Amino acid sequence: MSNINKSPILIFGASGAIGSSAAHILKKNKYNLLLSNSKNNKDIKNLSGKLKSPYFSFNFDKKLSKKQLVNKIEKHTSSLQGIIISIAKPFPNKLIQNTEDYIFEEQINIHLLSLHKIIRSCLPLLERAKNFCTPRIIYISSEYLIGSPPVKIAPYIAAKSASTSYVKILAKELIKKDIRVFILSPGMIKSNLTSNIPEEYFKQIEQSMPEKKLTSTKEISNIINAIYKGYLDASYGNEIQVSKAERR
Repeated sequence: MSNINKSPILIFGASGAIGSSAAHILKKNKYNLLLSNSKNNKDIKNLSGKLKSPYFSFNFDKKLSKKQLVNKIEKHTSSLQGIIISIAKPFPNKLIQNTEDYIFEEQINIHLLSLHKIIRSCLPLLERAKNFCTPRIIYISSEYLIGSPPVKIAPYIAAKSASTSYVKILAKELIKKDIRVFILSPGMIKSNLTSNIPEEYFKQIEQSMPEKKLTSTKEISNIINAIYKGYLDASYGNEIQVSKAERR
Protein backbone atom coordinates (compact mmCIF):
# COMPACT_ATOMS: atom_id res chain seq x y z
CA MET A 1 0.00 0.00 0.00
CA SER A 2 1.24 3.48 -0.81
CA ASN A 3 2.16 5.83 2.00
CA ILE A 4 -1.08 7.85 2.27
CA ASN A 5 -1.42 8.64 5.96
CA LYS A 6 -4.95 10.03 5.75
CA SER A 7 -7.88 9.00 3.56
CA PRO A 8 -7.41 10.74 0.20
CA ILE A 9 -9.81 12.20 -2.31
CA LEU A 10 -9.79 9.99 -5.40
CA ILE A 11 -10.08 11.86 -8.71
CA PHE A 12 -11.23 9.88 -11.74
CA GLY A 13 -10.15 11.65 -14.93
CA ALA A 14 -7.38 13.44 -13.05
CA SER A 15 -5.38 14.53 -16.11
CA GLY A 16 -8.40 16.11 -17.82
CA ALA A 17 -9.01 19.85 -17.75
CA ILE A 18 -11.39 19.81 -14.75
CA GLY A 19 -9.75 16.92 -12.94
CA SER A 20 -6.29 18.46 -13.15
CA SER A 21 -7.49 21.89 -12.01
CA ALA A 22 -9.34 20.31 -9.08
CA ALA A 23 -6.27 18.30 -8.13
CA HIS A 24 -4.10 21.42 -8.00
CA ILE A 25 -6.44 23.45 -5.80
CA LEU A 26 -7.18 20.57 -3.44
CA LYS A 27 -3.48 19.80 -3.04
CA LYS A 28 -2.84 23.49 -2.36
CA ASN A 29 -5.40 23.25 0.43
CA LYS A 30 -3.57 20.29 2.00
CA TYR A 31 -5.86 17.46 0.93
CA ASN A 32 -4.33 14.07 0.26
CA LEU A 33 -5.06 12.88 -3.27
CA LEU A 34 -5.16 9.66 -5.22
CA LEU A 35 -5.19 10.23 -8.97
CA SER A 36 -6.65 8.01 -11.66
CA ASN A 37 -6.54 8.10 -15.44
CA SER A 38 -7.64 5.80 -18.23
CA LYS A 39 -4.08 5.48 -19.54
CA ASN A 40 -0.68 5.32 -17.95
CA ASN A 41 0.61 8.28 -19.98
CA LYS A 42 2.92 11.24 -19.47
CA ASP A 43 0.05 13.54 -18.46
CA ILE A 44 -0.87 11.56 -15.37
CA LYS A 45 2.77 10.84 -14.56
CA ASN A 46 3.63 14.55 -14.73
CA LEU A 47 0.63 15.50 -12.59
CA SER A 48 1.48 12.82 -10.05
CA GLY A 49 5.08 14.00 -9.85
CA LYS A 50 4.17 17.67 -9.57
CA LEU A 51 1.60 17.13 -6.81
CA LYS A 52 3.53 14.29 -5.14
CA SER A 53 0.36 12.20 -5.18
CA PRO A 54 0.14 8.54 -6.24
CA TYR A 55 -1.86 7.42 -9.24
CA PHE A 56 -3.19 4.36 -10.98
CA SER A 57 -4.62 3.74 -14.44
CA PHE A 58 -7.98 2.10 -15.08
CA ASN A 59 -9.50 2.00 -18.53
CA PHE A 60 -13.30 1.86 -18.34
CA ASP A 61 -13.46 1.06 -22.05
CA LYS A 62 -12.11 -2.38 -21.28
CA LYS A 63 -14.14 -5.13 -19.63
CA LEU A 64 -12.45 -4.70 -16.27
CA SER A 65 -14.37 -5.80 -13.20
CA LYS A 66 -15.41 -3.98 -10.04
CA LYS A 67 -13.01 -6.24 -8.12
CA GLN A 68 -10.12 -5.12 -10.34
CA LEU A 69 -10.93 -1.48 -9.61
CA VAL A 70 -11.14 -2.13 -5.86
CA ASN A 71 -7.76 -3.88 -5.97
CA LYS A 72 -6.20 -0.90 -7.77
CA ILE A 73 -7.51 1.52 -5.14
CA GLU A 74 -6.65 -0.62 -2.13
CA LYS A 75 -3.02 -0.82 -3.21
CA HIS A 76 -2.89 2.82 -2.11
CA THR A 77 -5.49 3.29 0.62
CA SER A 78 -8.09 1.43 2.68
CA SER A 79 -10.51 4.38 2.90
CA LEU A 80 -11.55 7.49 0.97
CA GLN A 81 -12.81 10.85 2.19
CA GLY A 82 -14.18 11.65 -1.25
CA ILE A 83 -14.32 10.92 -4.96
CA ILE A 84 -14.56 13.22 -7.97
CA ILE A 85 -15.88 11.70 -11.19
CA SER A 86 -14.80 13.65 -14.27
CA ILE A 87 -14.44 11.05 -17.00
CA ALA A 88 -15.40 11.45 -20.65
CA LYS A 89 -14.77 10.03 -24.10
CA PRO A 90 -14.57 12.06 -27.34
CA PHE A 91 -17.33 11.50 -29.86
CA PRO A 92 -17.98 12.64 -33.45
CA ASN A 93 -19.96 15.87 -33.71
CA LYS A 94 -22.75 14.75 -36.01
CA LEU A 95 -26.47 15.21 -36.28
CA ILE A 96 -28.45 12.46 -34.55
CA GLN A 97 -29.57 10.80 -37.79
CA ASN A 98 -25.94 10.57 -38.94
CA THR A 99 -24.66 9.02 -35.70
CA GLU A 100 -23.98 5.29 -35.59
CA ASP A 101 -25.61 3.20 -32.86
CA TYR A 102 -22.29 2.20 -31.31
CA ILE A 103 -21.45 5.84 -30.53
CA PHE A 104 -24.46 6.06 -28.21
CA GLU A 105 -23.48 2.74 -26.65
CA GLU A 106 -19.92 3.97 -26.02
CA GLN A 107 -21.18 7.12 -24.32
CA ILE A 108 -23.65 5.22 -22.13
CA ASN A 109 -20.87 2.82 -21.15
CA ILE A 110 -18.32 5.51 -20.24
CA HIS A 111 -20.76 7.71 -18.33
CA LEU A 112 -23.49 5.57 -16.77
CA LEU A 113 -22.02 2.07 -16.49
CA SER A 114 -18.59 3.30 -15.43
CA LEU A 115 -20.23 5.56 -12.85
CA HIS A 116 -22.09 2.60 -11.40
CA LYS A 117 -18.86 0.59 -11.22
CA ILE A 118 -17.11 3.48 -9.45
CA ILE A 119 -19.87 3.88 -6.87
CA ARG A 120 -20.06 0.16 -6.09
CA SER A 121 -16.27 -0.01 -5.75
CA CYS A 122 -15.77 3.13 -3.68
CA LEU A 123 -18.76 3.15 -1.35
CA PRO A 124 -17.28 0.73 1.24
CA LEU A 125 -14.07 2.82 1.30
CA LEU A 126 -16.06 6.03 1.80
CA GLU A 127 -17.99 4.47 4.68
CA ARG A 128 -14.71 3.60 6.41
CA ALA A 129 -13.76 7.30 6.51
CA LYS A 130 -16.90 8.44 8.36
CA ASN A 131 -15.19 8.28 11.74
CA PHE A 132 -13.15 11.41 11.01
CA CYS A 133 -14.89 13.24 8.12
CA THR A 134 -18.04 13.64 6.06
CA PRO A 135 -17.38 11.69 2.87
CA ARG A 136 -18.36 13.57 -0.29
CA ILE A 137 -18.90 12.51 -3.89
CA ILE A 138 -18.78 15.04 -6.74
CA TYR A 139 -20.09 14.14 -10.16
CA ILE A 140 -19.23 16.44 -13.08
CA SER A 141 -22.34 16.83 -15.24
CA SER A 142 -23.13 19.56 -17.80
CA GLU A 143 -25.06 22.82 -17.76
CA TYR A 144 -26.70 21.69 -21.01
CA LEU A 145 -28.97 19.51 -18.87
CA ILE A 146 -30.26 22.70 -17.26
CA GLY A 147 -30.50 24.82 -20.40
CA SER A 148 -31.03 24.13 -24.08
CA PRO A 149 -28.24 21.97 -25.54
CA PRO A 150 -26.67 22.66 -28.93
CA VAL A 151 -26.96 20.26 -31.85
CA LYS A 152 -24.47 17.49 -32.65
CA ILE A 153 -23.79 16.42 -29.06
CA ALA A 154 -26.74 14.06 -28.52
CA PRO A 155 -24.70 10.94 -27.52
CA TYR A 156 -22.85 12.88 -24.82
CA ILE A 157 -25.87 14.72 -23.44
CA ALA A 158 -28.09 11.63 -23.51
CA ALA A 159 -25.48 9.71 -21.48
CA LYS A 160 -24.91 12.64 -19.12
CA SER A 161 -28.66 12.93 -18.57
CA ALA A 162 -28.91 9.27 -17.57
CA SER A 163 -25.90 9.58 -15.27
CA THR A 164 -27.15 12.77 -13.65
CA SER A 165 -30.50 11.12 -12.89
CA TYR A 166 -28.58 8.22 -11.35
CA VAL A 167 -26.62 10.62 -9.15
CA LYS A 168 -29.77 12.48 -7.99
CA ILE A 169 -31.21 9.19 -6.73
CA LEU A 170 -27.84 8.22 -5.24
CA ALA A 171 -27.77 11.48 -3.27
CA LYS A 172 -31.10 10.62 -1.64
CA GLU A 173 -29.93 7.13 -0.75
CA LEU A 174 -26.50 8.06 0.62
CA ILE A 175 -27.55 11.02 2.75
CA LYS A 176 -29.01 8.35 5.08
CA LYS A 177 -25.46 7.03 5.40
CA ASP A 178 -24.08 10.55 6.09
CA ILE A 179 -22.39 10.63 2.68
CA ARG A 180 -23.11 13.74 0.63
CA VAL A 181 -23.36 13.63 -3.15
CA PHE A 182 -23.00 16.74 -5.32
CA ILE A 183 -23.65 17.44 -9.00
CA LEU A 184 -21.58 20.13 -10.68
CA SER A 185 -22.96 21.42 -13.99
CA PRO A 186 -20.16 23.45 -15.60
CA GLY A 187 -20.40 25.60 -18.69
CA MET A 188 -18.42 24.92 -21.83
CA ILE A 189 -14.66 24.86 -21.38
CA LYS A 190 -11.75 24.13 -23.66
CA SER A 191 -10.59 20.56 -23.10
CA ASN A 192 -9.64 17.33 -24.87
CA LEU A 193 -13.35 16.66 -25.25
CA THR A 194 -13.84 19.86 -27.25
CA SER A 195 -10.50 19.82 -29.07
CA ASN A 196 -12.14 19.08 -32.43
CA ILE A 197 -14.37 22.15 -32.22
CA PRO A 198 -13.10 25.04 -34.41
CA GLU A 199 -11.66 28.05 -32.61
CA GLU A 200 -14.08 30.27 -34.51
CA TYR A 201 -16.98 28.51 -32.79
CA PHE A 202 -15.51 29.26 -29.36
CA LYS A 203 -15.18 32.93 -30.33
CA GLN A 204 -18.83 33.03 -31.33
CA ILE A 205 -19.85 31.45 -28.03
CA GLU A 206 -17.72 33.91 -26.07
CA GLN A 207 -19.36 36.85 -27.80
CA SER A 208 -22.78 35.59 -26.73
CA MET A 209 -21.71 35.50 -23.07
CA PRO A 210 -22.54 38.44 -20.77
CA GLU A 211 -18.85 38.70 -19.78
CA LYS A 212 -17.56 37.75 -23.25
CA LYS A 213 -15.58 34.78 -21.98
CA LEU A 214 -16.02 31.06 -21.32
CA THR A 215 -16.23 29.37 -17.96
CA SER A 216 -12.77 28.66 -16.55
CA THR A 217 -11.53 25.47 -14.92
CA LYS A 218 -10.41 27.59 -11.95
CA GLU A 219 -14.01 28.66 -11.34
CA ILE A 220 -15.11 25.04 -11.38
CA SER A 221 -12.31 23.85 -9.10
CA ASN A 222 -13.04 26.68 -6.64
CA ILE A 223 -16.54 25.22 -6.19
CA ILE A 224 -15.07 21.74 -5.77
CA ASN A 225 -12.79 23.08 -3.05
CA ALA A 226 -15.73 24.79 -1.34
CA ILE A 227 -17.68 21.52 -1.35
CA TYR A 228 -14.87 19.67 0.39
CA LYS A 229 -14.62 22.45 2.96
CA GLY A 230 -18.29 21.86 3.74
CA TYR A 231 -19.53 25.27 2.55
CA LEU A 232 -22.13 23.81 0.16
CA ASP A 233 -23.41 20.90 2.21
CA ALA A 234 -27.01 22.13 1.96
CA SER A 235 -26.79 21.84 -1.84
CA TYR A 236 -26.25 18.08 -1.96
CA GLY A 237 -28.20 16.30 -4.70
CA ASN A 238 -28.90 19.48 -6.67
CA GLU A 239 -27.35 20.55 -9.96
CA ILE A 240 -24.92 23.35 -9.10
CA GLN A 241 -24.42 25.45 -12.22
CA VAL A 242 -20.93 26.91 -12.69
CA SER A 243 -21.15 28.89 -15.90
CA LYS A 244 -20.48 32.19 -17.62
CA ALA A 245 -23.53 31.64 -19.83
CA GLU A 246 -26.63 33.81 -19.92
CA ARG A 247 -28.84 33.18 -16.88
CA ARG A 248 -31.86 31.06 -17.76
